[in-house]
Amino acid sequence: MKPFLYASLALYLLNFFTVPLYTARGVRVFGGISKALIVLGLLAHTAALAVRVLSTGHAPMASMYETLVFYSWTTVLVTAIVIFRYAERTVESVTVPVALVALFFALVNAEPGGPLNIFLRTRWFEVHVTFSFAAYALFTLAFAGALLYLLSGKGEDDPEKRKFQEIAGRSVLWGFFLFSAAMFSGAVWAYLAWGMYWLWEPKSIWSFIVWFYYAGAMHAYYVRDWKGRGLSIATVGGFFVVLFTYLGVSLLMKSSHSF
Repeated sequence: MKPFLYASLALYLLNFFTVPLYTARGVRVFGGISKALIVLGLLAHTAALAVRVLSTGHAPMASMYETLVFYSWTTVLVTAIVIFRYAERTVESVTVPVALVALFFALVNAEPGGPLNIFLRTRWFEVHVTFSFAAYALFTLAFAGALLYLLSGKGEDDPEKRKFQEIAGRSVLWGFFLFSAAMFSGAVWAYLAWGMYWLWEPKSIWSFIVWFYYAGAMHAYYVRDWKGRGLSIATVGGFFVVLFTYLGVSLLMKSSHSF
């Protein structure tokens, strides 16, 4: 698994250095090179996950090491979708570094795989984690769009700023939908594992805070049709709520998600 991850790390790092040569300096050849790098990195990353699945016999979601690898993969995947579906080449300057940091810490804290804890031996656990990290990746994309909106010095009606806010809004919408699915599947998993749909423990409480936070953000984007700097700041803040829920709670507090 590790050789594929190191290859991914190197390819994403090269992408990080070549993208500005295309977006900021307009050197067209680097547009194709940076795109090829992210595709090759994603392929190597996918191969690493496949190797882990074959070696452990279960989805790579049972430890901090595995979830960091999976989170970085989902983040790059949604970035690649934006690149090829919408021909957007700016957000990767934010999302790829986030994926790089996650992958670096995964490699620093690498650990061998083993059999699943008895509480995790259900497909509902895998569904729950898959939806959760797909949502986290979309919230990372929303963070990128909102941050680029704030960093742009152009006027509020500039097409580029509107594009960044649209990316943030759509990412919040789909991220909230997937996180809602994660909450539902997590409740089913909790019932199968502990005999109750809800546990009053840190991870569950902070997951609800994330859900409630992005419910408010989605309401602001699509019901109230709010725009501008304040909403972008709130979207950036949401990313740090997600980070604390994912990493802070797991590292600082004992919960049902600690195995």
